[in-house]
Amino acid sequence: MFQTETREREQQIAERIEPLRTVCGVLAVGVGTAAVAAWMLVEGRGLRWNQGIPDAVPLSLTVCAMILILLSSRLRSMLLRRAFPRTPGVEVRLEALLDAYRKATLVSFALLAAAAVLAVLVALFSGTVFYGIFLCLAAGFAMFTRWPSIHDADRLARGRRAP
Repeated sequence: MFQTETREREQQIAERIEPLRTVCGVLAVGVGTAAVAAWMLVEGRGLRWNQGIPDAVPLSLTVCAMILILLSSRLRSMLLRRAFPRTPGVEVRLEALLDAYRKATLVSFALLAAAAVLAVLVALFSGTVFYGIFLCLAAGFAMFTRWPSIHDADRLARGRRAP
């Protein structure tokens, strides 16, 4: 009885997570493409838009990209917490949790992809490709740590992990 219930739960989670993984994969490829684009534009093509640009512009873009990376984590936690009942002892509804998990993951990955786009601009405006690639690596690492998995969603649903 318990084994069948666990398999049904895992199957239900897997059905909801697979399309999410596909979208997240596309966004992760976008971050990798942004890193390659920064390299190709600055080092390969020699494009540097730093003539006449104040030093504050690349610095501001870098700060914005870092804020997006940090904000992606905070928003993900906030959106996941909404699926949990405020009253202790009340069981978590799996459907509500999976909806919140999907939404939180998509918002988080979208913010990280936006940070990668800003990273390309940082590389172009600063004239140094390292800055852009480093921001893309940070966004990619954040995606890697938040990658949607059946195990993670199941732990959340069972209350074994905090959002």
